[in-house]
Amino acid sequence: MRGVTLHFLLFVVGLVTLSLGADWLVTGASRIAAARGVSPLMVGLTIVAFGTSAPELMVSTAAALQGRAGLAVGNVMGSTVANVGLIVGLGALISPIYVHERLLQRETPLLVLVLFIVMALSFNGKIGRFDGLLLVGGFVVYLVYLHRWGKRGVLTNSLIEEAKEKVASGSSERQYVNWIRVVLGLALLLIGARWLVEAAVALARMLDVPEEVIGATLVAVGTSVPELATTISAAVRGMGDIAMGNIIGSNIFNLGLVLGTAAIVSPLHLAPFTVVAEVVPALVFCLALVPLAMSGARVSRWEGALLLVGYAAFIYIIL
Repeated sequence: MRGVTLHFLLFVVGLVTLSLGADWLVTGASRIAAARGVSPLMVGLTIVAFGTSAPELMVSTAAALQGRAGLAVGNVMGSTVANVGLIVGLGALISPIYVHERLLQRETPLLVLVLFIVMALSFNGKIGRFDGLLLVGGFVVYLVYLHRWGKRGVLTNSLIEEAKEKVASGSSERQYVNWIRVVLGLALLLIGARWLVEAAVALARMLDVPEEVIGATLVAVGTSVPELATTISAAVRGMGDIAMGNIIGSNIFNLGLVLGTAAIVSPLHLAPFTVVAEVVPALVFCLALVPLAMSGARVSRWEGALLLVGYAAFIYIIL
């Protein structure tokens, strides 16, 4: 009983640390973006997405090194489902998320394409080193694409002006203060995620839960808490581009960099259960996001509630 209490306390401390880190990261990153003339969308798709995906990278790589493919893949797929169903759903329920059409037209189809590729690679029951190299290589191409997208001026002046207006209250601050916020925010996110995951895994083991289920539920939700805290913080502040950009960017990071790195470290042998119960639902949730967001270029409260119901159904089925 004492062990359960200690792990629960560690879980709560991890959540608090993550929430504080997410607030600092969103504040610092958005103000740096405005000062440098960069769209908050680009920040959400790169800096914020990478920072909030770091826990998944560490957990899945460590699991692959230990030969625990179910945990590694379950973490990635469970996080992808949680990002859309739980996080977008909860964020929209708190405050409707308004999204620019460019995000829907360019990034969402790319995310769905990556998921189709992952599903095709996984149907033979294995994601090998070559598959991992393919995923990481595609992720590098994605980063180049983002860089060129920004240079072409796709991120328009209107977006930049919008960002400047949102952070006008902090425009007089020296930039090093905002960089400190970003660095400390990322550090708190990583530390908090580590504590939370360690506590969640320990509690799950006490209940004798299979590693595939651990990966897709407790560990996935634990490593997705940075995205949850960041997205809710951005949604409440009215920064829909950072909120949705963070989710889509994080999913692409997870499927490309995280899953690819884990496969390169050690080939991932998958049980049929993993493909059917985890890879396919991840694709379904990401496909569902397209019509939801395109209905008025926003995710409304009732649509957020619908996503939450879908996520609850996913958890019920997998358990």
